[in-house]
Amino acid sequence: MKDKSILYNLKVLYVEDEEMIREELARFIKRRVGKLYLGIDGEDGLIKFDEHKPDLIITDLKMPKMDGLEMAKKIRNIDNTCPIIVITAISDADSIIHTIDVGIDKYIIKPIDTKELVDAMEKAALKLYKIKSKETVIHSIIIEKEAKKELENKIQKEMARFIKHYTGKGPKNVQAFIQGDLLTIQCFETRTTYEKALLDNLENIRLVNYNRELFFKDKEKEIESNLKDILNTNLQMDEIIIDSRLDIDQIKLKIDD
Repeated sequence: MKDKSILYNLKVLYVEDEEMIREELARFIKRRVGKLYLGIDGEDGLIKFDEHKPDLIITDLKMPKMDGLEMAKKIRNIDNTCPIIVITAISDADSIIHTIDVGIDKYIIKPIDTKELVDAMEKAALKLYKIKSKETVIHSIIIEKEAKKELENKIQKEMARFIKHYTGKGPKNVQAFIQGDLLTIQCFETRTTYEKALLDNLENIRLVNYNRELFFKDKEKEIESNLKDILNTNLQMDEIIIDSRLDIDQIKLKIDD
């Protein structure tokens, strides 16, 4: 029986090339959403996306013909709001780190924790409902694509400078995405030598995640102030997501128009 949650009326596209995995997870997802469509690889996923216009996409990373990130890039050229959740193995972290301007909403590491997946789907759905069909508007002015990109580039540089200033190690890559009234910032490879040493013991993952989250919470007001200077409007920290296994920090801020 379907749980009448925010997922109840959602149309979801799930793309996975391995039939057994696809069928097993599909059964789990189907019980929780309004409609589920399946794709067998990236090329098929693009066809299904164009045909069904899903609200949410869940995709494996490594697939034949076209992988999940290449599919996501092509979808982002068509739709900038549809949330995309990527399922990946820890060994594929480099593929994520070196991907630019894709705008992935969440990475989930195999083996899949179904509770984590449902939580990610619900959060993505909430964000979607808030930003769907909205232009990027600041002070009642619609921001054109090139101007938005320029603002995103300034935010990326500022966050790289900010993190290096306080930790002594700048991130390898920073990506910023403005979607409606939400600013998402992803920082890749920010771990210090000490943090990496701690992570040699997997039992320390939660400790490193907690300390990194505490860092952003402690500097919350300063981050908001620095980004306000760029966007010329108030922002409020909305969510902090830390994944030390992939060495990715993600923060989301609400833009107050």
